Amino acid sequence: MSDFQIQLISTPKLATLLGYGEPSPSFYEFCRRIGVAPVPGRRGWYDPKLVRARLDAVQGIEKVQLSVEPRQSLVAQRRARRAAG
Repeated sequence: MSDFQIQLISTPKLATLLGYGEPSPSFYEFCRRIGVAPVPGRRGWYDPKLVRARLDAVQGIEKVQLSVEPRQSLVAQRRARRAAG
């Protein structure tokens, strides 16, 4: 069994993290406006990854795409060096 743990944020905790004193109509309106919704089937619990992604999108922060190129084997790297030199 792995150490993978799913952590959800409760409504009161999310409201506090977003600067609200408690879950209020303005908190729920803000969540609706930016597209943050509770986890389906878990009323009152939010996925922190979704919250972060929606906040980033609203602020115009784009994910940095790292170019993932397959690494050459050490033998292929050595052959390329020898061919160039």
